[in-house]
Amino acid sequence: MTDDIRTLIQELCEASPEQSDAAEQALCALGTRAVHELLPLLSDPTGPGRLRALSCLGAIGSEAVPVLQRIRREGPGQLRRPALEALGELAGGQALEERDLRAVDRLVRIKLIDERSEDLPTGRWIAVNTGQVDDIVSALGLHHTRPATVEMGICAAVEFENSVELHLLDEPMEHAYRVFITPQFDGWRLIYGDDFINDHWAWAVEKLSSRCEQAHFYLVDDFDGANVWWVAQNGSDRRGYRTYGDPQWVGEPMDFERSLMVNEDDPIYDAAEHADYAEGVTDPESVASWISIPPNTVSIAEKSDHGWLAVTHQEVPHERFKGALRI
Repeated sequence: MTDDIRTLIQELCEASPEQSDAAEQALCALGTRAVHELLPLLSDPTGPGRLRALSCLGAIGSEAVPVLQRIRREGPGQLRRPALEALGELAGGQALEERDLRAVDRLVRIKLIDERSEDLPTGRWIAVNTGQVDDIVSALGLHHTRPATVEMGICAAVEFENSVELHLLDEPMEHAYRVFITPQFDGWRLIYGDDFINDHWAWAVEKLSSRCEQAHFYLVDDFDGANVWWVAQNGSDRRGYRTYGDPQWVGEPMDFERSLMVNEDDPIYDAAEHADYAEGVTDPESVASWISIPPNTVSIAEKSDHGWLAVTHQEVPHERFKGALRI
């Protein structure tokens, strides 16, 4: 049987798409008997079989968890690391033993000592100036706040599962979200959490601006061409733009917008430029460059402190979320 599984593993990685599909189906049908042979494929981040192996393990599902936990305890040694990743993907931190959780926590703290700044995603984010972590946590009602590297925080809040359904007795279904608060970059902290921001951005900037004086929301959606930027101050909307909003504009132009608006009587009047800024600035990244900090420039900004990962519901620990986070 082992030789048959190894043949299927080879076909999974090297055969034609049709043969690879057939090999994947056969390995999934074998269930836990295929786990040991699938794990080495996870060790090569660019290998041709990595995604196929993750797909197989996902199909085997919860039945693979005891096997993976046993490998973490007993070896073989070369499979312990991919077994840890597989456990994170299949069941999150709740499948890890206490010593593994402590090891991850130690690794995070070591990485934070000399973490280098890297540019951040520009899909959707909230920016807060001069806000302390405690103010952000209090404003958004966050729980289980813990130190996190930037890579770990972006994985948790953007790339992997960042919301879970919560069913409480005699209560309507709720969602619990993961939220990442970045280090300070030139005095600004950025807040990520794709599902949380998508569902609650207007509420979030209102609450943050009430606590931290001012908060901004930015959205760049290349899929449907939607741009949104919003500035709230002391709990009220000050200025905003939405591509598909009705109305598109809220509030009066800010000073930086007025500086870009060209008067027809101006000797350097340009019709195209006038059209671009007739009502204000529509590009969120351009707005961020004027009044906060664009995420794709933080690598050259002055960094202080470190990032923090939190959840929005006290009853939901980080371990409930699936995904093997990079650190």
